[in-house]
Amino acid sequence: MRSADQDLIDRWLAAEQGDRADEAEAALAALFTALQPLQPPAGFADRVMLRAGLVPERARRSLFASLWVRGGLTLCLLAMGVSVLWLPQTLRAFAGLLSVGSLVRIWTGSLVTACRWLGSALGLWDFLLTVGRALATPLETPAVALALVSCLLVSTLAFRFLRGLITRDRSWTYVNS
Repeated sequence: MRSADQDLIDRWLAAEQGDRADEAEAALAALFTALQPLQPPAGFADRVMLRAGLVPERARRSLFASLWVRGGLTLCLLAMGVSVLWLPQTLRAFAGLLSVGSLVRIWTGSLVTACRWLGSALGLWDFLLTVGRALATPLETPAVALALVSCLLVSTLAFRFLRGLITRDRSWTYVNS
C-alpha cells in the first residue's frame, strides 16, 4: 500500500518532468503541507544541556515550592495584617514627638549646613582658579609662545620623518627571498 506522501511526490515529479510549472508548484506546496513538522522529542534540550555539563544533574527547585517557605510567608503576611491594628497608635506617638517648631528648626539647620557646604565648594573653586591663572600667565608671554610653537614644529617634522622610514621599509612578505 502506497502512502499519501508517496502519491504527492509522484504527482510533483510527473509535473516537473512534463514541464507543467503551475501544477508542479501546487503539488510541491501540497507535499510540504502534508509533511509533519520536525520536532525533537520531549526533554531533548534538557538532555543536551546535561550532557554538555552546563546544568547540574539535580536542577534547583523553586524557593516557593517548599511547604515550610510557604507557611513562613503566610505567617509573615498574617503578622503584617495584625500589626495594622497598632499602626494608628504608633503614628500618633511619632506625631507627638514632632512639632511645628522642631520641623522649622530641622529645616533651618539643614539650610545652614547646605549653605556652609556651598561656601566651602566656592572657596575651593576660587583656589583652583587662582592656581590656573598662575599657570596660564607665563604661557601668555611671547617667548614662551615661541618656544611652544617651535616644539610643535620639531615634533611634526620628527613624525613626518618617522612615518617615511616606517612606510619605506614595509613590505608584504616577512622574509626576503
